[in-house]
Amino acid sequence: MLENIKQLSDLNLLSISFRILLAMITSGLIGMERERKQRPAGFRTYVVVCLGATLTCITNLYMSKLYPGVDPSRIPAQVVSGIGFLGAGTIIVTKNSRIKGLTTAAGLWCCATIGIAIGSGFYTGAIICSIAVIIIMRFLTFVDKSYFKYNKYVYIYVECDHKIFMRSLIDYANKKNYSLYDIDHIQQNGDSFCSMVFSLKVTDPLNKSTVVEEIRQLDGCLIIEELGH
Repeated sequence: MLENIKQLSDLNLLSISFRILLAMITSGLIGMERERKQRPAGFRTYVVVCLGATLTCITNLYMSKLYPGVDPSRIPAQVVSGIGFLGAGTIIVTKNSRIKGLTTAAGLWCCATIGIAIGSGFYTGAIICSIAVIIIMRFLTFVDKSYFKYNKYVYIYVECDHKIFMRSLIDYANKKNYSLYDIDHIQQNGDSFCSMVFSLKVTDPLNKSTVVEEIRQLDGCLIIEELGH
């Protein structure tokens, strides 16, 4: 494979140029997929992260050749842990407690490791991993959708009159033989109005839209939204 080509395994102008070019191509393909979905970190962010990780690893290899006592894994190890701060910046918690950006954050972390692999000269692993990431992000979305479709748990955000709505919700769940989980609410201005997030285990997962509409009709419910789409 590519690792067995001496000109690409040694640290020279050709191998450095090839590694940087490969980092741009692989990270660019992943970034384009994120850009298409209008995610916080898109094409340029992925390319820059991967290039930075690649150059970090090349620099560390250069230092280990220049100073034989230098640990060749020391600086790349800091990239793996440090990229978490950048990834955390792409995670957003919306006003209705919905979390967005986890896949983008994970993609940035993986993109950094791909850059480290390229910078180390492990081309085959970097290429295979890049292809796998693209397949996961681009083509396996239907797996999430299928799982959500047949998942018996409905995740709901509501704004309501807490005292009235809770009584109605409990009566509704008991009547339908549903189970309530993870009820979390934020009181507004000391009165009975609040925003609430909870999950409801239903008997028929294909009946979720009906369940949401039925809850919408409960006393005290002002605004309702199903989470997880």
